[in-house]
This record gives sequence, C-alpha cells and structure tokens, in this order.
Amino acid sequence: MMRILIILSLLFVLTACSSGQSTQLKYYDFTHQKTSDSASVSELKQAFIHVNQVKIEGVADQQPLIQLLNDHSVNIANYHFWSQHPKHTLTNALTRALAKDISDFSTVPAGKTKIDIDDIIVEVTVTKLVGHYSLGSLIEGQWFIYNNDINGKRLQSSELFSISTPLQNSGFDALIKAHQTSWEKLTGKVTKAILTKTD
Repeated sequence: MMRILIILSLLFVLTACSSGQSTQLKYYDFTHQKTSDSASVSELKQAFIHVNQVKIEGVADQQPLIQLLNDHSVNIANYHFWSQHPKHTLTNALTRALAKDISDFSTVPAGKTKIDIDDIIVEVTVTKLVGHYSLGSLIEGQWFIYNNDINGKRLQSSELFSISTPLQNSGFDALIKAHQTSWEKLTGKVTKAILTKTD
C-alpha cells in the first residue's frame, strides 16, 4: 500500500512539474504612417466630416483573425488576434486617411461634435474581413456618404465594394499587410467620392 502511495505521489509530482509547450499569442494592427500635425482649433474648417464607427457583420465581428477556407468553411484563429476589435482599427484608419486627404473639412469621429448643415457623414458596413485561400485579403461591404442639409441627413453616394489584395508572403503578418492595403484602396474610393461631391 505504501509503495502505491509513493508511486502515485511521484507521478503526481512529475505531472505537475512537466508543462506542455505554451503557444504564444500574437496581436496585430495596421502600421501607422506619420501624418502632418493636426490643425489647431483656430485653423479648423467650417464644415466637418463625421466618421461613424465601422459596422462589421457576421463572423468577422470578433477579435480573432478569420480565414475563409477552400470549402467555404471559416477558420477562426486560436492564437492570432487584432490588437483591438477590428471595427476600431478600420474606423481609426478611415478617419486618419480622410483627415490627411481632404483639407476642406475637419474630420472627426461621429459624436465628437454636433452635426451641422453642410457637414458630411460617412458610414461603412463590412460583411467580410477575411483571409482567403486564393485572394489573400478579402474585404466586402458597402459605404454610404450623407450630406446634412436643412432637411436633415440626405444620401449623396453609396457603393457596394469587394476588394482583395494578394499576400506577398505566407503567414498572418502578410495577411495584416494585405488587409491594410485593401482598406487603403477602400478609403481612397471614399475620399474620391467625397471630393467629387464637394467640388
């Protein structure tokens, strides 16, 4: 009996001391290009572009990175995550891009200031934000540009989009770079649509 207790104790100690190899969690974000200093309060433009938080629908509305597999099933990464919820990453990138590229308006996140006449409101809904087995980064959805006039918010422009960017290398680092390139293509289209409507 004593022998069995010693063997069980020894096994318990060995089991407790041996640990499996722990997998490192990784978090990803877009790289931020340095932009010119923001305008001081006295230099703020008369009208604003209000950027609503990006809405993400479906399975991509979570922090783990998503991959669309060959058989149309979805893989949710166990150890690879956005550093913040992707809706915040996409919204921040869109706000920075519009502020950098459109000088006639002050660009602010929605809710930071009252929406006034001649202000512009930008909304983006993303239905797919995935790594794709052959396309690389795949981002799909629809954007809306509204103008606020005396009668309220009026739709100026809207477009369905499907943007893909091939991966330069394999791995999640390359996927994030491709996602950023795809998102920059989208922000370029939104910027062009706003500039066309305001010229």
